[in-house]
Amino acid sequence: MRQAVTSTGYNPEFDVDLGRGQSGERLVAGIYTALFDGRVEVKKDFGAWKTGNHYVETAQQGQDGEWYPSGINRTSAEWWAIVGPDEVGMLVVRTDVLKKLAATAPESSQPIRNERTNASRGRLVRIDDIMAAVVANNFGG
Repeated sequence: MRQAVTSTGYNPEFDVDLGRGQSGERLVAGIYTALFDGRVEVKKDFGAWKTGNHYVETAQQGQDGEWYPSGINRTSAEWWAIVGPDEVGMLVVRTDVLKKLAATAPESSQPIRNERTNASRGRLVRIDDIMAAVVANNFGG
């Protein structure tokens, strides 16, 4: 006899929980494999913890002064991983989902160009919005 789902949505049936857990394990295994296949863009974010935003680069200024697509507009990666500065964890999201979030996020720039880096343009995507997309059920997949 099947038990009813509680008002909180919790279903205490092992077969349902097992299937969901195994699905999650397949996702993590797929991301792990994608990392070694070059299908994960990894960004170590040193500022998100204090700003609440992840800077998603969209264009970079070349030595000729012209702006060229870069970052999320050039990557072929399926996944985007944001690693914290202390490397105690990461947030991983499909790149296509992050692109949708970035399209409506506030514009920003890193105007400094020197021997170590080019100036860049990007979008400030709220970490809360990325987390909401990760746990939401409205992006398909």
